[in-house]
Amino acid sequence: MEILIAFVALIAPFALFFLLLFLGRASGRKKRRNELVGFVEPLGFDVLSKFDDKLIADFYHHLPTLSFKINITAICVADSDSMRIVVMEYHVSKGYYLQYYLGISPSISAPQIVIKKRTPSTKSIWTASWGDVMFHVNFEDDPEFDGKFIVRGDTAQAREFLNPTRRRALCEASDLPDYFSVYGQSVLLSFANRIDAATFERCVSQCLAVTRLMKD
Repeated sequence: MEILIAFVALIAPFALFFLLLFLGRASGRKKRRNELVGFVEPLGFDVLSKFDDKLIADFYHHLPTLSFKINITAICVADSDSMRIVVMEYHVSKGYYLQYYLGISPSISAPQIVIKKRTPSTKSIWTASWGDVMFHVNFEDDPEFDGKFIVRGDTAQAREFLNPTRRRALCEASDLPDYFSVYGQSVLLSFANRIDAATFERCVSQCLAVTRLMKD
């Protein structure tokens, strides 16, 4: 009995800490959802009060290291034609947030690839090969595309998916994000900081544009 009492006394402070942490996060998410409603609902988005596991799984295809559901502060969802846009705000650490825009369409059938705009400051890590699948894909036979973008993925699959028509469309697009990934029926864009009214509409527009470009 004394051992049991000692054990309870030992773990009680930790249990209380995690309970307060959970309640604090829940309260913070509710407050944040209320803040978002004012500027996302006029654009056709619903702010979810519960985080559906299926929606979270769609993000995990692109972000396998995104493991803490408790760090999700808000999720917004909208449907446009045959597409769905899902926006997630993720709390990384104190004062540091990321926002993710997921475009989903049954008309996309893509291998796992990552596309990044090429700039003079692009680091060599982007042109290296990692593991067995995320290779730097060579498009030297298309100098215009190769000069504008760096692609990572399985070489054969990426080259088949990024056919001449799709590469031309990417080259001609006027407002693409610096970086996005494609996998299965979805595309993912990511941006630093929290969702805000000043940039939300443009980020959504970029997500819609990339999703349309990736459709078959």
